[in-house]
Amino acid sequence: MAGVTEELRASNGLGTGDQVRDAVLDLGFARLDIDRVERTGIPEVVYAEGKTPDQVVSCLAGLLENAPMALATRVEAHTAEAIRLRWPDADLDSVARCALIGAAPAEIGRVAVLSAGTSDASVAAEAAFVARALGAAVTRIEDIGVAGLHRLIAVRADLEAADLVIVVAGMDGALASAVGGLVSTPVVAVPTSVGYGAAFEGLAALLTMLNSCAPGVVVTNIDNGFGAAAFAVKVLLRGGRTPTTRTEYFYAGLPQRYVGSGVLITDEAGGILMVEPTYKATWEVPGGVTEKSESTSRAARRECQEELGIVVNVGRPLVIEHQTVPGRGDSIMFIYDGGVLSQDVELTLPAAELRRYRFVAPLDLDAITSPRLATRLRAALRARTEETMIELHNGVPVSGPAGTDC
Repeated sequence: MAGVTEELRASNGLGTGDQVRDAVLDLGFARLDIDRVERTGIPEVVYAEGKTPDQVVSCLAGLLENAPMALATRVEAHTAEAIRLRWPDADLDSVARCALIGAAPAEIGRVAVLSAGTSDASVAAEAAFVARALGAAVTRIEDIGVAGLHRLIAVRADLEAADLVIVVAGMDGALASAVGGLVSTPVVAVPTSVGYGAAFEGLAALLTMLNSCAPGVVVTNIDNGFGAAAFAVKVLLRGGRTPTTRTEYFYAGLPQRYVGSGVLITDEAGGILMVEPTYKATWEVPGGVTEKSESTSRAARRECQEELGIVVNVGRPLVIEHQTVPGRGDSIMFIYDGGVLSQDVELTLPAAELRRYRFVAPLDLDAITSPRLATRLRAALRARTEETMIELHNGVPVSGPAGTDC
């Protein structure tokens, strides 16, 4: 299999020398965008229709080399058999025509998938399968067409409890407007190609939905359950439920930043412990993103235990960096002092997340990791030696000993 190539492009407007690293896995017949999830929140998904079973399996295998899960849509029966043969534990749904290998991420919110009739089941199933595979909790509500509006009224509470509603309907497509006028939840409408002659294979439903007078309804292409699910997950990733009070609007408008904690661990020769993730092309320092209500030091200890299989005595913070990365937004990154690791300590890595580890000389960091992380780690070494703490902004020191740089 061909290797991963990295395409670098300079960022626009930051003026700090930052770069965005795009990794592409070239299979010959396809070029997999394995960094898509880093930029957009949604990983590359294999559209199986028009591909041979071997091509679909190769694409899924390539994605799994760089991520803990891989997803395919429009999977026909003969392709599903090839997937099952390669991955016996694969999650295959013959109605949704989707396949998931690996585990879905942690839940990020709730999506309700509402379908007008039984004939819309395949599109609704695709939307539900993809939304669940990308991290949404899904509530399925079926056969709620406008021919019996009392059925819609009966499930209003379920629709209000969701963060977003996907409405799947063919025929006249009127269900989307009915839902949009009934609940405060945002609605994504999916027209289907179900209907008699004047339905024009979904065109009638599409035009009805596009002309909806109910505010807060957006529309995907005909039969595009995948597109509706991807949109829903992106909305959830951006912060969840829409604010309704003045106080909620105030806090929703504040700048949003995520927080990460890394740990500087060295060997007796001064090499820095680095790990190689399965889901990206560059090496990382042990650590990760803090969870809700978790302190940065506790996150550092937890991540070390999960990634290395040992309990690390996490010391004081060495570096705090405020950074802005295109496609990822603003963040605050901590580097804590994890001390010197004795050579007789055995590390146990989670195989699904990390391939291997090694100790890297400070001058060799640029060859395996991002320029920003290399700068941050060298700053941490200096802070450890000088018994201080260094603050960085996009790689540039903003505090510390006067007249120094990193």
